Amino acid sequence: MLAATHAAFSTALYLGGAAVFEYKLDPIAWGLAMLFSLMPDIDIPTSKVGRPLYFLSVPLERRFGHRTITHSIIGVAILAVLASPLYFTYPLYFWAIMGGYWSHLQIDMANIRGVDLFWPSPIRVVMPGKIRFRLEVGSKAEMIVLCSMLVFCVGLYPMSSLGLRGGLHQILRDFDISYDEYVKVQGLNFYSVELKAIDNLTLEHIECNCPVLSAWQSGLIVEFNGKTRAVGKIQMHHNLYPTETVLIKGEPLRVISQRVNMKGRSLRWLVDNLKANHDYYLLGDLYVDAEKMVNVSQIDTYHPVIWGGDTVKLHYAKAEDLRDYLNLTAIRGEVVVQFWLRPGDEPVELNLYNSGKNEIIPNVLGDLL
Repeated sequence: MLAATHAAFSTALYLGGAAVFEYKLDPIAWGLAMLFSLMPDIDIPTSKVGRPLYFLSVPLERRFGHRTITHSIIGVAILAVLASPLYFTYPLYFWAIMGGYWSHLQIDMANIRGVDLFWPSPIRVVMPGKIRFRLEVGSKAEMIVLCSMLVFCVGLYPMSSLGLRGGLHQILRDFDISYDEYVKVQGLNFYSVELKAIDNLTLEHIECNCPVLSAWQSGLIVEFNGKTRAVGKIQMHHNLYPTETVLIKGEPLRVISQRVNMKGRSLRWLVDNLKANHDYYLLGDLYVDAEKMVNVSQIDTYHPVIWGGDTVKLHYAKAEDLRDYLNLTAIRGEVVVQFWLRPGDEPVELNLYNSGKNEIIPNVLGDLL
């Protein structure tokens, strides 16, 4: 086959592998795949690689001939041994080299002569079996195949960047794919979701690009119009029913968390003392005196602050979500303060216990603490 055909075929395999196995496209790996797709023809002194490496190509041609040892399993094994250090340092480069080399052998099987894959055995491997369907070097048929592969590569490139699942996600805009993808990568980057959904309470149809905070009850917790909402297909757990979703990757994320012992402290104390230089979310369970607690009516299925009996549950709550609960004092429990930092953000400055503000414990709770 022509050098251009080998390069195009190796590119098709490299991009196809990126789509299926979802490895990141790397120009060096891509270049290695194309380069080593030409390397088996080092046994021809006039080939693209044979001319600069004539000191290897000339003896190889005289001793073994064309499409023998360099086009065999032995040649593949020799290359694997020589490239093996890359397997432990840059595995993507190792597999690019091996994949590019193998792509040459694979497409040469479609040549009229075929390949001595099991050299020195005389068995010759051809594909397809009928000679009239195989290609002659430089023929019109090879030109058609080459042009077809180039067009295929152009169409495959966007899919290789997204991955097969990501490409299907863009086409299908399916919520389950968004959820499964987020579960695998949460905590690594900021993510948002292009969302079309129906409010389960009001039946309002909404569209937004909403930041994603967490996975919850087979759904996602998102921010919509400054409020934390649950998106998912279970009406008893989620506020919004998704009709179309696409998960979008953002900047790298660094999460800093600090636990705060809330025994004998109120939520007002927590909010007043959280004078941090970054926005934050609150998570945790607080146990309070249920008889003294005022029940705040909740009409939403999901809420960042949920009351149940003698427990107040915080799930990605912000300071403004606590306004009806500020005077509650915990018998026991702790809150996790979670900061989400972007690249270049200043370090978190937080000093809760040296603020100089003392908490006044209600007399009714004195015996419980």
